[in-house]
Amino acid sequence: MTTDDGTARVRMDEMPWTEYRERVGGGAIVVVPVGATEQHGHHLPLGVDAHIATAVATRAAVRVGGVVAPTLAYGYRSQPRTGGGTSFPGTTGLDGHTLAFLLRDVLRELAAGGARRIAIVDGHYENEMFLTDGIELALREFRRDRLNARVVKLRYFEEVDEQTIALLWPDGYPGMALEHAALMETSMMLALRPDLVHLELAPDDGPAAFPPFDVYPPDPSWVPPSGALSSPSRATPAFGEHLLGRSVDLVVGALQEGFA
Repeated sequence: MTTDDGTARVRMDEMPWTEYRERVGGGAIVVVPVGATEQHGHHLPLGVDAHIATAVATRAAVRVGGVVAPTLAYGYRSQPRTGGGTSFPGTTGLDGHTLAFLLRDVLRELAAGGARRIAIVDGHYENEMFLTDGIELALREFRRDRLNARVVKLRYFEEVDEQTIALLWPDGYPGMALEHAALMETSMMLALRPDLVHLELAPDDGPAAFPPFDVYPPDPSWVPPSGALSSPSRATPAFGEHLLGRSVDLVVGALQEGFA
């Protein structure tokens, strides 16, 4: 029940079912990371959202004695103003109802298997309301089957505190939507998986300028050719560890309060 470094094992897919049954029977929170498969510029891999959500969920689970379910690595389709859109090869999104039904099924099965405290840690901006819909659909089935399960949902990047803004963006914070493939995600990936980061290929574009509306079909010319919506040039592993620490604190606090 422990890893080689002596910490408690948290990954559901590395446990036998008997250990999992014991953990959830004892009230362990089951954390479901949700990401996306989406372009993140020339310098980052397609799996950034899943990598970061998984890492934050895992670190939080260690702190609260939880279990981390396998990551949902596909998310709702990328949008130009928050992820660059679907015109980049490799970006692979789901229809909204598909994501909602997928999460509903996972939540139903987790609850049927004994989990009573389930958390969703989202790493992809566009997933928000479809995850909410999946939870609502699952709650109907919980009520039908008389399963007394509770679900907490949050994005690991739900808020950016003033101290972090002053540290990372002294010349002005572009906003979370424009942080796609930029300073925040690049720094976190440098801390987590530097082998997957190629800073020599990183663009140094200013923040993308979008109109305050959307057009369908989307106009790919609105998006910088690299796919990064702001410059990642100041990214460092130290910034990444700071951001990871803040994100894990946010998730731990939410789990403690949401399941109090």
